Amino acid sequence: MVGEGRLIGAYELAKAVQELGAGEILVNCIDCDGQGKGFDIDLLKLISDAVDIPVIASSGAGSVEHFSEVFKETNASAVLAAGIFHARR
Repeated sequence: MVGEGRLIGAYELAKAVQELGAGEILVNCIDCDGQGKGFDIDLLKLISDAVDIPVIASSGAGSVEHFSEVFKETNASAVLAAGIFHARR
């Protein structure tokens, strides 16, 4: 993410918004969105390990196993999904 001429990574951004008082963080990985290949586990782990507030995983669900993978592999508090419930695959 670029802001005011500075590069800001996901880790730094998550820490900053927590310090600013965010109550939770919704992580939407645009690269995984709509793909149905699973969530970005590495990104979710990085962010959920960095902060003390709830992290909600979004983007990528394509099977039931993807939901359990998030909870087994990361410290995410919740998972959001949409397309899996109405897409025909």
